[in-house]
Amino acid sequence: MTKTILLIGTYDTKDAELRFVAERIRDLGGAVLTMDVSVLGDPLRPTDVSKHDVAAAAASTIAGVIASGDENTGMQIMARGAALLTSRLHAKGRIDAMIGLGGTLGTDLVLDCAQALPLGVPKYVVSTVSFSPLIPPDRLAPDIQMILWAGGLYGLNAICQASLAQAAGAVWGAAMGAMPCAATAR
Repeated sequence: MTKTILLIGTYDTKDAELRFVAERIRDLGGAVLTMDVSVLGDPLRPTDVSKHDVAAAAASTIAGVIASGDENTGMQIMARGAALLTSRLHAKGRIDAMIGLGGTLGTDLVLDCAQALPLGVPKYVVSTVSFSPLIPPDRLAPDIQMILWAGGLYGLNAICQASLAQAAGAVWGAAMGAMPCAATAR
């Protein structure tokens, strides 16, 4: 049985890195469903869930997100939409696990998506601020896995590729090994 991994990130600034993770998961035999949570720019290729879909799920538009006045407020709107869509995708049986990439604001958004999933569903966050005091403990789902995004600020270099390849393998292995429990039954 093929497992589908939800891949969340800002495709306007991290397209190469996100595509790398998707390719690694596919190379391992998995399927990937992509979600773009960027605001200003556009991905090089369309994603499965567009930034417009994410904004709409939060009862907004990309123009409304931009008009919110600051980056933090805009990402909070996108986080509401992304978390709602993540929950819906799992409830419909379309995803078996999630992985998200981000810096400070992207990590905050991905943490909301992780908390939207039931206990036992594999949740991975690859972040430039993993294990940082910037992330209060109450923001972490009880079964989340955090991975430090070594080299994540410098583009898709060899160090970044090594971290992302391991993260792709980790989420894929977790999805393959996950056992159904009452908290995740569909």
